[in-house]
Amino acid sequence: MTPVFSSKLDRLHETIAAACRSDVGHLAEALERSAEYPVAAVGSGGSAVAADFLSSCRSWLQHAPTAVSTPMSFALDPILPNWGVWLFSASGNNADVRAAYEAATKEHARRIDLVTTRRDSALAAVASEGARLHVVPVAEEKDGFLATHSLASTLTSLLRASDELVGNSASERIERILQASGSILPKEQRRKSADRLSGFASPPRDTLLILHDPALTAAAVMIETSCWEAGLCAVQRTDFRNFAHGRHVWLARHPERTFVLSLTCDRTRSFWSALERDLPEAVARCHFDLGTAGRAGLFEGILTSFTIVEALGQAVGVDPGKPGVAEFGRRIFEGGDLLSAIANEDAATRRKRRSEMRSDRAGRSAVAWSSRRDEFLARIGQAEFGGLVLDYDGTVVPTDRRLEPPHVNILNSVLRLLDANLSIALATGRGGSVGEMLREHLPKDVWPRILVGYYNGAHIAPLSIDLSEHPPDPDQLVAEVHNKVCSTAGLFAGGWQPKSSPFQITIALDRLASRAEGVRKLREIVAAREGLRMFKSGHSLDICPAWAGKRRVIDKVRQALPNAKLDILSIGDSGEWQGNDYELLGDDFGLSVDRVCDRDVFCWNLLPGGVSGPEGLLTILAAMHEVGPGRARLDVSALRGV
Repeated sequence: MTPVFSSKLDRLHETIAAACRSDVGHLAEALERSAEYPVAAVGSGGSAVAADFLSSCRSWLQHAPTAVSTPMSFALDPILPNWGVWLFSASGNNADVRAAYEAATKEHARRIDLVTTRRDSALAAVASEGARLHVVPVAEEKDGFLATHSLASTLTSLLRASDELVGNSASERIERILQASGSILPKEQRRKSADRLSGFASPPRDTLLILHDPALTAAAVMIETSCWEAGLCAVQRTDFRNFAHGRHVWLARHPERTFVLSLTCDRTRSFWSALERDLPEAVARCHFDLGTAGRAGLFEGILTSFTIVEALGQAVGVDPGKPGVAEFGRRIFEGGDLLSAIANEDAATRRKRRSEMRSDRAGRSAVAWSSRRDEFLARIGQAEFGGLVLDYDGTVVPTDRRLEPPHVNILNSVLRLLDANLSIALATGRGGSVGEMLREHLPKDVWPRILVGYYNGAHIAPLSIDLSEHPPDPDQLVAEVHNKVCSTAGLFAGGWQPKSSPFQITIALDRLASRAEGVRKLREIVAAREGLRMFKSGHSLDICPAWAGKRRVIDKVRQALPNAKLDILSIGDSGEWQGNDYELLGDDFGLSVDRVCDRDVFCWNLLPGGVSGPEGLLTILAAMHEVGPGRARLDVSALRGV
């Protein structure tokens, strides 16, 4: 009776031929679209090989970096929103890849591409929600334990799509693919691989060491994954030089148990030759030279890997296509723990967890972020607000359009809340320019009712006060440090220097000759003088007196409230540690429209994924509803899009 794995290899040429006939235009378009931004390639088991193959293709195409990840690693430590995500799954039904998709969706990934063989899978069903579905053809839908056909079809399709991007002849590539399949996969050729690997079985070995060219990583991963999944042997893979850094000790102690499999390309033949000369004679070995490095060479290397796995299975008497799965193994595979964990999280908790990992405070204890979120939601949903304090740049106006007026919808929302007799204040790192802009676009009768905390709260005045006509007295320490900053050699590019202002030195980050070195020097200058502090926003650094801070604006608004029991809602965008809204959002009810800190009781961003900045502010303001004169509540469900 023909082993299942061998029967799958017998028909693998049919799947490869079907993939050569299929239209790969959609895949080529997806590759081209993602060329300029980083991508997470996600897969487990055999699909991890496809993820590695995509990474190699993107690297050789000179695309942006690719991070190869398992579904669990990706779901628990997700990528940032400007990344793309490629998900690989043969059937598209397992819970882990669905969890990875949920994580990508909640993180508002830039683009999600799903590669599978099943149009009717659970993963395919979500494609209509914004993900791009790529279905690759297979000759056998029931693909066996190692999903050999789906992997071969995916690799063939990615190889052809890559060629389309660089203008290679489609017909020539198809001819080469079919030639490779016809020369590597026939039974007589596979028997030759088995003969070469006979030393693995006689005497029997239980450890396989794969030494490989880095260009053949996906091929080595294919063998490694198959050996573990089919229970053929213990296996370790590494490149030739990493092996030289200590991994040879295993061979010295267990030469009779270990079989060395070498996979080289043209550029690493000499590495293997030099290394092999020094291996102990007792160590059995086999070398496969897989031609030239590149996409085509890697594809052919993976086809060869299929034959190697078959041969290893024959050597130990195990069918890699049907190794026998214990009942406990089925329960483990079908477990939905990861999917449940992701379902219990939302964008708010993930932002907090990411900030927690960023800070990684010494001695920190585990935080149940979902519980903390629910506690905060309960508090903020029950609070009655008498006032709002808003950051300006990045919150009221986009950072990249901060010199333009606020959107009319935001201005109208502010006027609506003023009509409800709520107190409104601005807290900005800028000076009088903010007041000038707002006076141009808000009715004159509301000017006296809006407080503005200029220079990060160092000077607080009604909007009706024009700072150009009523300038505040300057802080002498700030003036002294301004001179020091301007005289520091090599700090700024192109001879630029910051302007002098009464309470603050504002330094645009893009004006520093070296951002990292410049920030370090500025911190040293600030640390050398008592009485100063430095804030960071999305585009600048502000050096201010230590007594200044946006919290002063909250205190000023609170003092003016007619009812001391009313609360104040503060909204900003830079809530992370050292952000210029860290203090502002550290009040009882601080909401961020972008970055958060790891404090668990405040500074939350409750917005849906992909909503930030002024759009997020408008969402919050729209969720504010008057419940009485000078009193409003926040509709949390409307805010979160529930």
